[in-house]
Amino acid sequence: MFIKYLPFLLLLVSSRILANEYPVEIFEYLDDTKVVAFLKDSDIDKTAQWIPLETEVPLNINGALKAVSDLADTDDSLEIIALTSIELKQIPGHPKHWHYLIKMKTESNGEIQPHYFVVLLDGKVIPAVKEPETFK
Repeated sequence: MFIKYLPFLLLLVSSRILANEYPVEIFEYLDDTKVVAFLKDSDIDKTAQWIPLETEVPLNINGALKAVSDLADTDDSLEIIALTSIELKQIPGHPKHWHYLIKMKTESNGEIQPHYFVVLLDGKVIPAVKEPETFK
């Protein structure tokens, strides 16, 4: 009796397994530093598209910096001291989707250190990390 429901149960279980969303890894260079961020395809699809030289940028630099500042305001361990660098870059494999890559000097637990952020053109901020050096 259980056997006749087995295909249905397998279909149900496999759809749950295949529904997981794996992150899109982006590797960028900023000031000779390799930075890694993990984005969701759904976040990329939700963000505004931009076609250079044809349309206006949906989020300007001030909007991107405000989004990072708002994130820092919600994190008690993160105090932004200064902007170090900002670049507008295309998301690899997504020709009409762009992001800002931002490096800020921050004070965290009394130490000044760099922090990296990816800001999508809808204002969503994703923390990025400096890729560790490989050992030879």
